[in-house]
Amino acid sequence: MQLRSLQINGFKSFADKTVIEFVPGLTGIVGPNGSGKSNITEAIRWCLGEQSAKSLRGERMGDVIFAGTADRKPLSRAEVTMIFDNSDGYLKQQPTEVTITRRLYRDGESEFYLNQQAVRLKDIVELFMDSGLGKESFAFISQGRVEAIFNSKPEQRRGIIEEAAGVYKYKQQKQKATGELAVTTDNLDRINDITHELKRQLEPLEEQRSLAKDYQRLSDQFAQVEQQALVLEITQLDTEQTSLQAEIQTTQQTLKNLKKTIDHLETQSDQLTAVDQELDGKLTAVNDEILTKSMKAENIAGAANVSSERAQNAQQTLADLNLQHDQLTEQAQTAQQQLTTLQEQERQLTTKRDALTQSLVQQQLVTDPKQLQDTLDAAQARYIDILQQEANTRNKLADLDKQMALSANQDAAKQRRLQERNDQIKQRQETVDTLQQAQQALTAQVKELTQTFDQRTSEGTKLSQRVSDTQAGYQKASGILQAAKARYETLMELHDDYAGFYAGVRVVLKQRERFEGLLGAIAELITVPKAYQQAFDLALGANLQAIATRDEATAKQAITWLKQQRAGRATFLPASVIRPRPLPANIRATLTNQPGFIGTGLELISFPDAIQPIMSNLVGSLIIVESLDAAVAIANLTGHRYRIVSLDGDILNPGGAMTGGQTKQQGSSPLARTQETKQLAEQITTMEAKLSELQEQLVTQQQALEQAREAIVPLTQNLNQSKAALNLKQEQLEQAQQALTQLQRQAAAEALPEVATDNLAEQHDTLRDQQQKLAAAKEKVEAEIEQTKLILEDATLEQADVQVKVQALQQELSDINGDLKALAIERKERQSEFASSTAKAKTLQQRMATIKSGAVETEQERANNEAVVKELNQALDALKQQQTQLTQDKASNRTQLSRVSAQITTAYQQRQQAQTDSEQQQVNANRIKINLDQKLDRLSTTYQTSYEAAKAALPDDVQPLPALNSQLKLLKRGLDDLGVVNLAAIEQYDEVKERFDFLTQQADDLIAAKTQLLATMSELDDEVAQRFKTTFDATNVAFQTIFPKMFGGGHAALSLTDPDDLLNTGLEITAQPPGKKLQRLSLLSGGERALTAIGLLFAIIQVNPVPFSILDEVEASLDEANVTRFGEFLRNYATDTQFIVITHRKGTMVAADMLYGVTMQESGVSKMMAVQLDQAHPEAQ
Repeated sequence: MQLRSLQINGFKSFADKTVIEFVPGLTGIVGPNGSGKSNITEAIRWCLGEQSAKSLRGERMGDVIFAGTADRKPLSRAEVTMIFDNSDGYLKQQPTEVTITRRLYRDGESEFYLNQQAVRLKDIVELFMDSGLGKESFAFISQGRVEAIFNSKPEQRRGIIEEAAGVYKYKQQKQKATGELAVTTDNLDRINDITHELKRQLEPLEEQRSLAKDYQRLSDQFAQVEQQALVLEITQLDTEQTSLQAEIQTTQQTLKNLKKTIDHLETQSDQLTAVDQELDGKLTAVNDEILTKSMKAENIAGAANVSSERAQNAQQTLADLNLQHDQLTEQAQTAQQQLTTLQEQERQLTTKRDALTQSLVQQQLVTDPKQLQDTLDAAQARYIDILQQEANTRNKLADLDKQMALSANQDAAKQRRLQERNDQIKQRQETVDTLQQAQQALTAQVKELTQTFDQRTSEGTKLSQRVSDTQAGYQKASGILQAAKARYETLMELHDDYAGFYAGVRVVLKQRERFEGLLGAIAELITVPKAYQQAFDLALGANLQAIATRDEATAKQAITWLKQQRAGRATFLPASVIRPRPLPANIRATLTNQPGFIGTGLELISFPDAIQPIMSNLVGSLIIVESLDAAVAIANLTGHRYRIVSLDGDILNPGGAMTGGQTKQQGSSPLARTQETKQLAEQITTMEAKLSELQEQLVTQQQALEQAREAIVPLTQNLNQSKAALNLKQEQLEQAQQALTQLQRQAAAEALPEVATDNLAEQHDTLRDQQQKLAAAKEKVEAEIEQTKLILEDATLEQADVQVKVQALQQELSDINGDLKALAIERKERQSEFASSTAKAKTLQQRMATIKSGAVETEQERANNEAVVKELNQALDALKQQQTQLTQDKASNRTQLSRVSAQITTAYQQRQQAQTDSEQQQVNANRIKINLDQKLDRLSTTYQTSYEAAKAALPDDVQPLPALNSQLKLLKRGLDDLGVVNLAAIEQYDEVKERFDFLTQQADDLIAAKTQLLATMSELDDEVAQRFKTTFDATNVAFQTIFPKMFGGGHAALSLTDPDDLLNTGLEITAQPPGKKLQRLSLLSGGERALTAIGLLFAIIQVNPVPFSILDEVEASLDEANVTRFGEFLRNYATDTQFIVITHRKGTMVAADMLYGVTMQESGVSKMMAVQLDQAHPEAQ
């Protein structure tokens, strides 16, 4: 088979339709870089099914369509057609000429045609899969593929042998088998999970089935005995009802008679009551008037007494006030006289005190002789010290005069040299200052850059660590999330299928949308803490699968639907009728402090408010404890009246029955599975949020790390440059400082005498000033000494007299001061007494005037009150007589009313008794009727029979009613001891067992399929290994033959890195070009490696020939001699394989039978020119 022609239209740079005819042998395609040569190779690969846009040097597949130029519009589609000559039947079941076409439109739509018939991409790929023309086959060899041979690792290099061996389809088959194996294993795991769950259900279902049978047996006995007891009770109640009706009629007649008597007596009572009320009204009016007038008289009399007393009190008060006023006036006059006397005494004492103070000051001017002697001694010491200082000063002045005489001899030349040196120092100092400023600036810059560099480096290290930590956290969280999701999906599949639920329950829950008031199974609705799951699982038992509904109507609807569908049975709990059964408050309070008590069932779980009555009924009185011992203790405390369950699942039932032992349950119950699913859902949500947060953190941190790394690069450059500049400045500064120091030393040595002369002059002036000050101080001290001596002589003579006078004056002055203080205090007191007495006297005068005015008014008021009281007393006497008569009339009427009331009371008591008897009789009648109706209704509803039929079915030897009731109690206790029984357990056990057996068979089938897949994969591995080994051996032989021909000598060979592992072994190439030692391919020169790789490709083509091969500049790295040799090899192999070579090497062009030139005369548009070398003339295509 050969490639006859290639038609390109709109593919990449081939804007116009271009037809390339290929001849047998070697066809060369040449042209400058960028002219579009490689687009021909890519067009062929694209037509044969290439799907990677990147391998076609594009970002997306639409990039292969001609994109337009400045002069041409973009095209809407690309099309490539390849025509093959298949006359040798290379492509099986295909005609002698095979045409392949591929089109691509800008909207992304693709079309494939095989012999003008639309086909799929898969059909094209499969057509060429085993023909050696696949997209990765040796029909396409580029320079990159040649380089890949010597650049790739041995494990990657083995791919060229695999491609030549044609194992691609086997590897695809293995990949498909591996996928099927994974699916089979997954299905097997899920079936195992379900069968594991079903197996866990079988054991409790078998136990429940046994309990159900016991329950049915006891229920049948209970029904038989209860029907007999109901018949006897109905007969007894009917007799009681007949007797009670007669009693009711008698009582009703008695009530009628009593009613007539009571009506007559009540009429009399009403008349007497009206009279009594009239008398009460009159008597009340008289009493009110008496009370009013009596109170008015008493008030007026009291006011008169008060006025009289007030008048007497006013006279006495006036007398007292007159006396107090006289006393206060006298006290004010006395205080005024005393105040005048005290002021005069105070003035005299003040004058005397001032005189004494002046005399005392004068006497104290005469000092103590001892103090005067001390003062004299101190003055003499200062005088001696001043004399010594004068001598020292004179000596220093003499020395300075000598030194100044020597310094005056210095010449002017030294001054000129010193001036020149100072000028040099000034210039050098300016240089040093400039360098120091530059150094300080560079030092600050280096410090700042160093701090920034250290900070950025530290931040980069921290960011890198954060990225690592975040990546580790992300991977860990991702692993946890994947595990949780896998477990959650498994549980949700079980949940969606309601695995583990009874058949009837499962069907109803799957069709829950049919029933508006259906709330769900109890196991779905409640949330139980993990610590209590086993306790509630065993305590609730089959009730976990009971279905909660809002009302009875929903439950009836579901039961009817189950019957219609013949879908099994289910227990329903209508919330509207279920009665709560909470634990009594007193019992709950008693249990609070009991050892091992945890709580009641209702307290430890959560659930929707809609099922509150249901859960109160199921677990309201359930007691949860820590251990069996605690359960026994609490059961004894509560009299075995409540159900108690321990955390281990041990149960104490009401009545004393105990259930416990080691549970054999494995897997998870519906309750545990529901709780785990809820927890996993929460965990998944949390982990997804955490992963999202970690992903955002990771992106942000990676961006920050990249930015930090980019920022460090210029910072490092700046820091190095600044450090170099700083070192240079430091060297310059040190040199300048050394020069400055040298100049300063020289200047200091030359300037020292002049500096000394200046200092001597200053010292001379200072000493002259000091000498003058010492002379003045000496004169002052001499005068002080003389004066002190005179004072000391006088003071010694007068010392005794002055001391006595001073003490006497001080004592007298102290006494006067004390008297002045006392007089001042007394003067203030007398001033205060005078002001107080004057104010009180004024106040008393005002009060006396007020009392005199009020006394006159009080006397007039007293006379008026006495007259009014006399009139009121006369009116009161007349009212009291009228009161006495009304009281007598009322007493007589009350006597008659009391007699009639007593008769009414007696009649009412009799009627009340009769009414009570009647009501009790009616209650008894109603009770009997209700009881009778209940018995009849129970016979009819529960047992679907009538009283007459049940009575007729009574045996002749029926037991008495008490015996039947005792037997019923025993049967009821037996049923209660059985606890909650799943009556559908028998049917449910059969259903679960049937499903378990079915799934077990499916698991066996999957195990067999898994075994078959493993065997198939093993066979495929054997086939791949065999083909790989055969192809490798043949290729190695061919390579060893071709290498010396291409190199003109030498030796080369192929080897396997692990011959024992043909499926994974790598491929090594060793070569020994002429004149060199044997070495690995990687140690050869570039040209030698390229030629060796080309030789290997020729060896593979020799072992596994292909119809045609496209070589894209594979010889680009060879020298001219090797290119010529490469061209000769192409001509030799062209007899069996058609070669299409894209090249720009002369040696290859010479070897070609046909040359095509690719040009781009129009910018962006490729054109083809052909040259038939044996005819040597151009032909435009």
